[in-house]
Amino acid sequence: MEANVNSPLPTANERRIRDAATARSLWLKLRTASLQRREKWVQVQNQLDGAPPFANRELMQLGQTWRCNVNFRDAASTLEQVMVSYWRLLHDTTNLAAVTYVTPEDPNSEKWEQIFQDAFNRFIDDWGPDYVRNYLLFSQNHVAFGVGVGFWNDRFTPRWEAVRIGDVEVPTRSKASVEKISLIGVRQELEIDYLWALVRNDEAKATARKRGWNTDAIEALLAREFVKQEGNVSTPVTGQDLLELQRLMRDNSLGVTTGHDPIKLVHLLVKDYDGKISRMIFAEMQEHQNDFLFDDTGSDNRPESMNEVMAAVFFDAGNGDWWGTKGFGIKNFALATVQNRLKSRAVDRTLLDGLNFRDMSEGGRETVPITTIGPFNFLPKDVEQLGSYPTGRSILETIELIEGQTSYNNARYKDQGKQIEQSETATQANIIANIQSQVDVANATLYLRQIARNLFVEQFRRLRMRGNPDQDAKMFKKRCVDELGMPEKIFHDGEITLRTGADPGAMNLMVQGDLAMQGINLPDANRRWMQEKWVTSKFGAQAVAKALNPEDATSEIKSARLAMMENTDMGEGNPLPVDPQDNHAAHAPVHLQPLEVIVHNHAATGKIDPNGLIALQNAVPHLEAHFEYLKADKMQEKLFKELWPRFTEVRSGAEGIFKMVERMHNDAQQNGGVAPDQPAGGAQMNPAAMVGAGTPQ
Repeated sequence: MEANVNSPLPTANERRIRDAATARSLWLKLRTASLQRREKWVQVQNQLDGAPPFANRELMQLGQTWRCNVNFRDAASTLEQVMVSYWRLLHDTTNLAAVTYVTPEDPNSEKWEQIFQDAFNRFIDDWGPDYVRNYLLFSQNHVAFGVGVGFWNDRFTPRWEAVRIGDVEVPTRSKASVEKISLIGVRQELEIDYLWALVRNDEAKATARKRGWNTDAIEALLAREFVKQEGNVSTPVTGQDLLELQRLMRDNSLGVTTGHDPIKLVHLLVKDYDGKISRMIFAEMQEHQNDFLFDDTGSDNRPESMNEVMAAVFFDAGNGDWWGTKGFGIKNFALATVQNRLKSRAVDRTLLDGLNFRDMSEGGRETVPITTIGPFNFLPKDVEQLGSYPTGRSILETIELIEGQTSYNNARYKDQGKQIEQSETATQANIIANIQSQVDVANATLYLRQIARNLFVEQFRRLRMRGNPDQDAKMFKKRCVDELGMPEKIFHDGEITLRTGADPGAMNLMVQGDLAMQGINLPDANRRWMQEKWVTSKFGAQAVAKALNPEDATSEIKSARLAMMENTDMGEGNPLPVDPQDNHAAHAPVHLQPLEVIVHNHAATGKIDPNGLIALQNAVPHLEAHFEYLKADKMQEKLFKELWPRFTEVRSGAEGIFKMVERMHNDAQQNGGVAPDQPAGGAQMNPAAMVGAGTPQ
């Protein structure tokens, strides 16, 4: 049967999932398809958490509870070291995010970049311990299982929430890209009081309905959960149950919440026909409920793409599928299990080596009667000890083989610090470090680029969103615009690109430090950058601020020195233009001070210094140009208000001096007298040009 090519295309209002019952059925299908994979994850997580290598129940059934059954935590220890390395890689930097303002002709582009970076650092500080918790869970999923997932609960908050690996479901064979997926399910546990806050009074209900919540469905869910958890599973929910729950929540909300299990909800993210993403929330276990708790299908405010709702960072490419990437825990599960069992058996051999016996009885007994007196064990006469004694050497050799294989398999995870420390010479250490850095840089680049592209980009979009009611976004804008003077147009609409502040090469600081020292004296080298790299390699990024003078301080010293040189040039009769990229805050007071001396000396003595006249003629308009830039810089508003009255006083005094000089010059020409002395050095005064010098245009 041929398709009707003339049939109308689906519209954005058409639903792709009809109701909560259909969504729940779809979710259960996804859960069933991933059952085997989730069981494997549970085994891996149990091993990392310290589960013994043998099942205690089986040992008990065999009467072998005396055997050593210990998880020696080799895999868990290595995983912890790897996670610490990833934490340091991302966070051991001056700025967590590196912002590039894509308008190079803007003379203040570097200033806007630094403002964004500083404000983002402060946002992460505000996030505080909850950020650490989310990042560590995210990082463990990324390293141990192959993919770390960050999820935004609403369309405004820039704070993502890490999702446990078993709480995310995507269709089978989905590609390893959030952007290309049409359906994602996320399981979430919420306390009763969170949902109660949405329906606790009429005002809360009205606000919740505007956001897309179905308050009637929430009330029905809460009442049913209350009835179910009180033990009356089969009892139908009535209006009286809801009234009773309302009374309890008003009188003892925390008591009710802590006395009941969290409610398991599912967020189903669906790409609609118009390309936008609809979010539907329903109770996972409420089979009777056909209404969504939340549904924004058809809303104009839906996210434009799946990247605005979820971010994923994959450990490697795998086979290209979402679950094709295998993390450290999965790759090491079998080897770690064998290693723990061998080590446990090695302990058994240490205790039992040489104690093999032959039972000489008729075979009717099931156990050998052993009499224990203190440290001595007495066996019956019909038990003969064998003369051939086994040794634990083969087990130890096998353990060494397993450890060597594990080390080889985990080369990309391992920190080569110990190997470098144990090198006999510095040359060997550098060779090892350089070889290792090639692997490390590749891993770090893959990780950091995904962090910047998938997490930071969306966070900055939310933080800069016009009219965002989120408190973090409001504070971010206040810091950038109100406190640091960034224009609103640039804050909201300025085009920026994002990287992490971390350098992929920082995975091997030894190499970075050595290269920085070699390049510090190269012609045209950025010495400051080299110095920061060297300090970071030796003491860590946090030491840069203490070990080196603030960059602004050094630049102000250089700017002040340049301004003094300009004073000399202008005093010798050389007019100088103002560079828009000058440090106007540093130049203005340096130019102003000698002009004040000239004007004040003239007011006190009535004498005219010819060289001072030339300085006034060139420096007053030069200084006024600096003030034009200074006035436009909201960050320098305080300095402008402080210096401007002093400048206007100097300008007024200079105008009086220029008029006096012109009058004396005219009198001298009319009377045939001598004009005022010309300055030394050949510089010429132009009295006519002096009149009005420094007057605003």
